[in-house]
Amino acid sequence: MTGFSRRLRLIPPLAVAFLLSSSATVRGATSMGGSDHVDLELLSERASVRPGEPFEVGLHMKMKKGWHTYWMQPGDAGLPLQVEWTLPAGFSAGPMEWPAPERIPTGELMSYGYAKDVLLTVTITPPARIAGESVTIAGAFDWLECKDVCIADSDSLSVTIPVRPGEARPGRAAPLFAEARARRPRTPMGWRIAATAGARVIELSFRPPRGVAPRGGYFFSAQPLVVSHAAPQGFERDGGGFRLTLVPAENAPSPPRRITGVLVLDGVSRRNGNALAVDVEAAPGNPAPAPAQGKRGGVPVSIVAALLAMVGLALLFLRRRATRA
Repeated sequence: MTGFSRRLRLIPPLAVAFLLSSSATVRGATSMGGSDHVDLELLSERASVRPGEPFEVGLHMKMKKGWHTYWMQPGDAGLPLQVEWTLPAGFSAGPMEWPAPERIPTGELMSYGYAKDVLLTVTITPPARIAGESVTIAGAFDWLECKDVCIADSDSLSVTIPVRPGEARPGRAAPLFAEARARRPRTPMGWRIAATAGARVIELSFRPPRGVAPRGGYFFSAQPLVVSHAAPQGFERDGGGFRLTLVPAENAPSPPRRITGVLVLDGVSRRNGNALAVDVEAAPGNPAPAPAQGKRGGVPVSIVAALLAMVGLALLFLRRRATRA
């Protein structure tokens, strides 16, 4: 596969300049690869595959110091990882599982992504019968890596796994998959979550199960043009529960009919300081009341400028996919 790198620099006031790198690279399909700034490895959780029994594979991305990649909804600027799977006959791949992201501020922008390492996993379902003694799972990956510049890069990776009729044993990467599951947002069992939305504020109110006492929280919207990513979020106790208030996105077409994303809570209990990520999906009710108190700082980014930056990045991926084809 032939890939190429493009550079993007966001220069205040968000002027976008693209610099084409002087050389293209040719990469084969191996289990390890990446770029100068991001190491990639395609891993299997299992040491073997059993016919008819689903298993997970994952792309392990390790960013060099100062670099980051993006969540499925990158915030004000950026692009998420794209993948095209090549699977054996009868195999199918499920959706990508995204661990809870981090906040990555850059000037007036707030992006969502990963700054150290992340394992992005997919469930592979094999058929009831598998011909051959091994199977190869392959993928063509496109991603955006950023520091003071952003580089669109690509690679093709594969992992070959033996087929065994007996119980599948965990592979060497099984601890990484267990850690990735711990970072995934959880479906709220025993939680009560509600939302309201008005012209000035969007509110998430929630009551966690007994024993969960967060000291703070942040909501990562899975939808664009719903909340202002760069604006501060207010967090406070509200009776027996808590509430988080958000600033609506500039130029949002109308109050959202539903709110989806990930609520990350800090200090989930009195006995430990671990964060907890909770899936949120709520249909907003009546307009929200006044905002809760929150830390000041950050300036809401111009939606038009952010969209221009993202359109430019999307053009890079389209050209690269055309080159690959």
